[in-house]
Amino acid sequence: MLAAGCSGSSAEKTAVPTPTSVRPTPTTQPAAIGLRSNADEAAETVPDKPLTVATRDKLAAQLVAARDVAMRYPTVKDATDGGYIQAGLFTPGAGAHYVSLSVGAAGYTHQSTAVEAAKPLALIYDGIGPKSRITGLMYGSFELNPPEGFAGPNDHWHRHTNLCINYNDGGKISVPFPPDSDVTKAQCDEVHGQFMRNTLWMVHAWVVPGWESPQGVFSHANINLHCGDGTDHVDAVGFCKGTE
Repeated sequence: MLAAGCSGSSAEKTAVPTPTSVRPTPTTQPAAIGLRSNADEAAETVPDKPLTVATRDKLAAQLVAARDVAMRYPTVKDATDGGYIQAGLFTPGAGAHYVSLSVGAAGYTHQSTAVEAAKPLALIYDGIGPKSRITGLMYGSFELNPPEGFAGPNDHWHRHTNLCINYNDGGKISVPFPPDSDVTKAQCDEVHGQFMRNTLWMVHAWVVPGWESPQGVFSHANINLHCGDGTDHVDAVGFCKGTE
């Protein structure tokens, strides 16, 4: 959840403890399945628009390239062995994100260009244990406006506001406060975090066979992703409670 719309073209288109004295009040409920943290995420639920044959062929090639990348990292262990680092814990619907700052930086899209499908920012898993399985990918862009991205108008990109993150000595990124809440920079500074008023643009791509999202390949949430105990019970930040 570096961990987050707009349409897909420029024309259309482990946590640090939070002191109780500075805990922010979320503007919405934690982002469990079926809940939206902001308007960008809500836009990602709109029905897909029809594609021309040429656009469909281009998109198909991009999704094949994306799937090929995902299948090279079938488990969390494969991701960490490959230099990816854990970013937050597991969120129902959004999974667990493992990011590669070097690979992701090389694949950041630009407003006027297509996405580099073979260079995702993050791999998404069905848990945080070493045997947890790959489910999808996340792409990112630092452009002011949502990028052109994938072919066609159906990849709705999202951002989060008021995100506070920590880079831990153990090589993980933690998220001490829920994104899209009223947390302030001062509160983030108090837990030695890095504060972002607005995050980069992001989009999920559910390209792994068996983990297709019923709401579409670019839907924000995948309703098949649940906590390890089969529920969608989350803590105050939006992560599953003590499960892998």
